[in-house]
Amino acid sequence: MPEVLDQSEIDSLLQALETGELSAEEVRSEEEEKKIKLYDFARPSKFSKEQLRTLEMVHENFARGVSNYLSGRMRTFVEITNASIDQITYNEFIRSITPPTFLGVFTASELHGNAVIEINLKIVFAMIDRLLGGIGGIYQKFRSLTDIESSLAKNELVRILSTLKEAWSGIYEFSPEVATVENNPQFVQIIPPNEMVVMITFDVRLGEVDGFMNLCWPSSLLESFASKLYAESYFKEGNQRITSQERKQLEDRIKDVTIELSVIIGNAVLNLEELLDLNEGDVIMLDKHVDEPADLYVNDKIKFRCVPGVHKGFNAVEIVEAAEEMKNGQ
Repeated sequence: MPEVLDQSEIDSLLQALETGELSAEEVRSEEEEKKIKLYDFARPSKFSKEQLRTLEMVHENFARGVSNYLSGRMRTFVEITNASIDQITYNEFIRSITPPTFLGVFTASELHGNAVIEINLKIVFAMIDRLLGGIGGIYQKFRSLTDIESSLAKNELVRILSTLKEAWSGIYEFSPEVATVENNPQFVQIIPPNEMVVMITFDVRLGEVDGFMNLCWPSSLLESFASKLYAESYFKEGNQRITSQERKQLEDRIKDVTIELSVIIGNAVLNLEELLDLNEGDVIMLDKHVDEPADLYVNDKIKFRCVPGVHKGFNAVEIVEAAEEMKNGQ
């Protein structure tokens, strides 16, 4: 975006031109210099800033979803936040990983290729420790996962990928599945080393343990639906009205929801002495007259006024009007 000058800067520039301190040629040369931009042909940018911003918004939802899932699963506080998003070569991504680590390669029938998720071993060991009844403390010595540990971590990865599916649902529908799990990054060669990837890094805090998680999206995979990676498309998809089939499914689920109805015909306040002196046949004065309607509550919220009665041998109430709260839209 070109720089916008305020009035004082414009006046100073005009004065410099008039006095000869600055020439028009110098101004033109400075403008030409500003138009020159460095471009690295070895690391070409595949995606625009707007597309990267859309990716960032999608993965912010992913981070929140995984935080909520792991907090309940691990029974401790888990916080996951987006740290950075970068376009690098796949070789740079692989070389940045220190083995041993936990790498999950995943794919989907809707995706044209594989992607990689890396979870720092400090986080993986803390998760496994808590799953097996421990406190999830900091693990001092890192090693490759055993078969049992790898199986436990893979099960958690499956659930994490289901959260990734939900985060992407507003842009592109796919059902990720774990293809393989590795400890050594050299065994994960899913694309050529010089192909560009989008790497999203997350800071992870699980209890007292700090670590990170990386998501690696190959550019060839994202390019198949790159046209959807715009904020306008993201919000448009998110705000679409539900279909008639989705509405019917929602209505069917609502019909099975159990709610509690209760009727209060009146209230009375007694002190402890009066309460202890109560006997069978005693009369308690309520705060309502006999001809006043009772209050009908739905899940502890007053909704209607009603009158008590009997229907087919059962105690019943007849609704006579909506409560003031209902009339006011509360």
